Amino acid sequence: MMWKRIAWIVVGLTLIFIVLIMRLVWIQVVQVNQVMPGMQRTMREMSVLQRERGVMLDSGRGQITDIHGLPLTGKMEWGIVLFPQDRVLKKHGKEDYKKKRENDANFNKLASILHIPVNQLIEEREKEKTPHFLTGGGSGPSLLNDDQLVRIRDLHLEGAEVYPLMTRYSPRASGSQWLGYLSEQQEQPGMIIRHQDEVRQPFAMKFGAAGLERTLEPLLRGVGPTLVTRMVSGDGQIIPEIGPRVIAPANSHYPLNVETTIDARLQQGIEELTESSGMEEGAVVVLDTANADVRAMVSRPFYQPQHVDPQQTSWGNRAVQGAVPGSIFKIVTAAAALEYGVVSRNEKFHCEGTYGKYGLSCWKNHGHGELNLEEGFAESCNIVFAETARRLRLEQLEQTADRLGLARSVGWQAQQFAGMPVLKHFDHEEPGRIRTAAVNTNDEGAKIQTAIGQRDVRVTPLQAANLIVTLLHEGRVSAPRLVQRIRYADGDTMLEMPLHNSPSSLGQISPSTAHQLLNWMTAVVREGTGKSLQQATWHMAGKSGTAQVLQKGKPKNHQWFVGYGPVEEPRYAVAVLVQNVSPDRTHQATALFRKVMDYLAASPHSL
Repeated sequence: MMWKRIAWIVVGLTLIFIVLIMRLVWIQVVQVNQVMPGMQRTMREMSVLQRERGVMLDSGRGQITDIHGLPLTGKMEWGIVLFPQDRVLKKHGKEDYKKKRENDANFNKLASILHIPVNQLIEEREKEKTPHFLTGGGSGPSLLNDDQLVRIRDLHLEGAEVYPLMTRYSPRASGSQWLGYLSEQQEQPGMIIRHQDEVRQPFAMKFGAAGLERTLEPLLRGVGPTLVTRMVSGDGQIIPEIGPRVIAPANSHYPLNVETTIDARLQQGIEELTESSGMEEGAVVVLDTANADVRAMVSRPFYQPQHVDPQQTSWGNRAVQGAVPGSIFKIVTAAAALEYGVVSRNEKFHCEGTYGKYGLSCWKNHGHGELNLEEGFAESCNIVFAETARRLRLEQLEQTADRLGLARSVGWQAQQFAGMPVLKHFDHEEPGRIRTAAVNTNDEGAKIQTAIGQRDVRVTPLQAANLIVTLLHEGRVSAPRLVQRIRYADGDTMLEMPLHNSPSSLGQISPSTAHQLLNWMTAVVREGTGKSLQQATWHMAGKSGTAQVLQKGKPKNHQWFVGYGPVEEPRYAVAVLVQNVSPDRTHQATALFRKVMDYLAASPHSL
């Protein structure tokens, strides 16, 4: 019995040994060349990386361009990678002190070229045990100009070498909040952590936290970074005999390239116009009238994508945030009046300047006298629209707004697209609203205030510009795009973002109503509140608006102008919102609208 037991034990141990040998063969022959779960590298590559210390040159993230292919992200720059000097030279021995002295002299020259104290340079070189980019005391890698690049290459330094690096954003402040920004990746439960020494780059951002960077994150993420590494010994010391090595993903399809609908030159030009006009808060949206594609979208105050504090809200994209619309909402009220036939063509209203209830008055102190609805629209008369609103139900205003693409998100989106449950172009797009649930639909005062764009009404500049496109398309609501396609790195198309509409379940307004409203908008410029636009380059049409708001308990105005041009052959629909201006200020939004349209008229891309 004892010999039997020994035999079974030997057999069992032999089987276990055979299984372990087979497993080892599988790992050494097959699995070693397979990509590890949650990684972008094979086991063989990861085993090598465990013996290397590296710095990231390029995160491998996809790039974003404008409609003409001009880069909006990703610029190749040059920086200095520092390798800890004591670890590099330790292996040379005493006989190489002469070389060390020469290298120290070259470091003095390097400090002079970079205009930083040599002590600071040496201290930064030795502050970390792994290779890292020189910062010069800043928050990111010190970038070299052309002259510095040539002079430093001639030094032939040991312990400091020049390498290209991909910077994500321009250092200047921008109104392109729709682009978004990147944030350090947070560890998530169950998340597989890559080898900590694979990337030693504290300035490398990890994932999209806002804008297109966030909504397209799965597509932009890429397949792995490009690194420059040095081999280290078992105790972590750099081996000087083995020089630096560049590691890059071997995939011709990546990184991907996102082609937006934005015209970068128009975007920058309009950003400069908002700055020179003194606009502090607000937004400008420019849509192509042919398809509602966004050609420019500017939000103020500007933001710097490298330095965003997520706890602050001032950097947000105001072009997709709801704001009190004031009299531009009279477009909706006029559409409802025409659709439901509550006002006859030649009916006259009398404006004395005050309404007598609900605290309502007209902007013109002594009133406009006798006006029909078209004249009231051109003059933006509150009294005319208050009387018109009395004949409408609040539900009719809501339904008309929905048909025109208000009080709901209209930006391009698709479900189950590109492997994502929902793909959106506009991050954190607000739907806006007409009223809150607390408002009684029979409250006449609330209805009248709503009809003139006050009280609880909220409209985004994107919706306002798209409203103009809707009227130009005879009531058909388009879904504005920010991205038109995504290409592989080799130029082949990966995904097309097809144009589509954003119809209401309630249908659309009639083409005749749309044509009527467009004609009334020409009257606004011809004889109404937009007469200052008559001297503009293009013949234009539109609607002005002024909304009364409170900012920290003080009365302020939101100023709006929405319109299009040229009237004879519409090219652009533009919405301008200037927020929180003093009530005694002139209408800055109308003036800025003219500047924007004149700029578009002078742009070669408008031809």
